[in-house]
Amino acid sequence: MKSDSGDLPQKNTPLPGVSDPALPYVGEPGLPCVSDPALLCVGSPEAALRLKGITHVYTDLDGTLFAPAGKLLTAHDGTPSTAVAEALVSLKRAGIEVIIVTGRHASQGYEFLRLFNLQTFIGEHGCVVLEGGGFGQRVHYELGDWAHTVLADGLAPGELPDGVTPYELIEQSGVVARLNAAFPGKLEPAIYLPDTRQVTHAFRGFVDDDEVGRILAAETLPLELCDNGVIHPSRHTLIDCPEIHIYHLTPRGSSKALAVKMDLERRGVVRERAVAIGDSKSDVEMGDYTGALVVMGNALHSKTVLKALAARAARAARLEAGMRDRSEGEEAGPSRYERDATALYTQGFTADGWVEFAQALLAAR
Repeated sequence: MKSDSGDLPQKNTPLPGVSDPALPYVGEPGLPCVSDPALLCVGSPEAALRLKGITHVYTDLDGTLFAPAGKLLTAHDGTPSTAVAEALVSLKRAGIEVIIVTGRHASQGYEFLRLFNLQTFIGEHGCVVLEGGGFGQRVHYELGDWAHTVLADGLAPGELPDGVTPYELIEQSGVVARLNAAFPGKLEPAIYLPDTRQVTHAFRGFVDDDEVGRILAAETLPLELCDNGVIHPSRHTLIDCPEIHIYHLTPRGSSKALAVKMDLERRGVVRERAVAIGDSKSDVEMGDYTGALVVMGNALHSKTVLKALAARAARAARLEAGMRDRSEGEEAGPSRYERDATALYTQGFTADGWVEFAQALLAAR
């Protein structure tokens, strides 16, 4: 959940060391910029070829579909706007299904599905899935490695103690207190909105990934701390954080990306019919299982996202090189999706960028 977005940069705000504000780029070697051939503007003719035939949109909410502070009926700059609502209606009329994939929790998901007239909500960083509406609504967990883990004495692998949610099991383990103690002033609960979580614990702050990994490796429960993007809260208790991220403490092996993969499999939809759009590292990873990936313009101001895009490009280059080296008659190698690191990007930020994407998607049909 990233709803307390505060003051995000305005469109085309230059970054330190960048003279051209039209090029959101963190000036460090190895990080992509919009002149990189692996990045295409979502409104370009080349992007239209990638968006043609898309029938399913997997979208993040905060920093993506929502304007700053989690608002639907405003533009990025805060002025009143119905553009996102109108875009959702236009996609619905065109037969394109929008699926929410967010860090927000299921209690909010029920309302989002009803208000937005949608059918599927994937919440808590991929761990809770709501399908349908009303009395027929179905809810299930995606708990990654927990499905094969004995979670309490006397239980079968994957079985939860009676009356205990995954959220409560994580809390009872004491790991939340250990993380807070390990990062004084660098981590705080994300409790700025009423929060009734079923699986993940949400934090905000800035922590060292390697140190977190060492702490969690010693835990009995298999867990990981997932980065769900940069936020800009107007108030917090954090100290000396170069940027503030939203984190989710999740069962290891669960993710937005894997939830998207499993949702496509349940539907029987091939990946080239799907697009992922978002503003965080975890959203970039969703693109591993969809035919197209769209990154928000505001996300190109995040080093974490740029590094994720660079890692995606490096992996694709290795796979492509491996394909060239393969001899004839060998088993089929990586798919063209795995070997293609191209991502699309919006010029607009948050809600403005989402509308730009929706218009490009409709035009590509």
